[in-house]
Amino acid sequence: MNEEIKNIRDLYEKINSINSSRIFITGHLEPDFDSIASAIGIQTLCTHLGKEAYIVVSDPDISLDPGVKRIKDINRTAHKIITMEEYEALKGPNQTLITVDTNKENLVPFEKTLSDFESIIIIDHHQQDSRTIKNAKEYIDPKISSASEIVSQLLLNNKVKCEKNIYTYLLAGIILDTGRFKKNTTSRTHDVAKRLIDKGADSEYINELFLTDFNDDKKINDLVFNGTVFETYAYSLLQTHNISFTLNRECPTCIYRRDQIAKAADRMLKYRVDAAFVMGFTDERNIQVSARSKGIIDVGKIMSHLGGGGNAQNAGLKINSLSIELLEETIKACIDHGIEVYADVPPELTDNKPFVLQKKIDI
Repeated sequence: MNEEIKNIRDLYEKINSINSSRIFITGHLEPDFDSIASAIGIQTLCTHLGKEAYIVVSDPDISLDPGVKRIKDINRTAHKIITMEEYEALKGPNQTLITVDTNKENLVPFEKTLSDFESIIIIDHHQQDSRTIKNAKEYIDPKISSASEIVSQLLLNNKVKCEKNIYTYLLAGIILDTGRFKKNTTSRTHDVAKRLIDKGADSEYINELFLTDFNDDKKINDLVFNGTVFETYAYSLLQTHNISFTLNRECPTCIYRRDQIAKAADRMLKYRVDAAFVMGFTDERNIQVSARSKGIIDVGKIMSHLGGGGNAQNAGLKINSLSIELLEETIKACIDHGIEVYADVPPELTDNKPFVLQKKIDI
């Protein structure tokens, strides 16, 4: 049996065997299409299996991508999408947490209250590190395009009956995380997408979800065109890498939504760059970095070393800082010392110490 199919079957059995009074499902903070779609997909699976399940979204509406807010509002009742305050009123003993599209304890709304849960299941496609939730049953595969691809297989392979809008949301999640099938894509990704379309996924509705507000687009364009610098790194006589760094240089403290920073990073891949780092404040003290790569440079390891995470082509970092310029210089310092973090160094040996990086020429 194909290993991936076996793992999907094992994950289905793990969820089916949950014997909890309630299941709570959450994606990462400030969810994107992949996060909200995979959460709705898992809630649908839990309901199909006769389990009481809720989706927790803790972020205020103003911080959400308009398309994500639209999905959340439409499905609030049907898929039991609740706030943290509503969770507090519902919580009790013998409950399970399922996290989707993240494995980091600092990226879920339950960071301080993970002990509330008797068991935790992680469904994710980002690399693990020292911040990965402890004592959880894990289905984590960085080779898969998205959490939506994993959840789609769970639903499709087990013939779970879904409304057509579920297939639409899951396809939107895959499209987002693959940059419209330009990265993180395998033959199975295309196969899953075709199966979702065959089930009725609505591509026109997805195109509407991805439409950008004019003022949003202007803000993203201004960030990209007025705030980007390019650096060329030479690793041999014949090999160079072009890397871009983007921040609002006229107004460094300008505040953005997380999805605006992510869209700016996606946009940078249109140009002749091997990797792109876009950063901006999401409130008065927190900076979000979205990092993208065309596959040569492992941005996940760089972001992970600085306290973030992700995979080789899609990664991010949220950091509390007052100086975005210093953060940019820190990222550049990582790259100056080499593209890849040493994979075999235990995290406890690098905490609060200088970066331990490896120059990799033969990539």
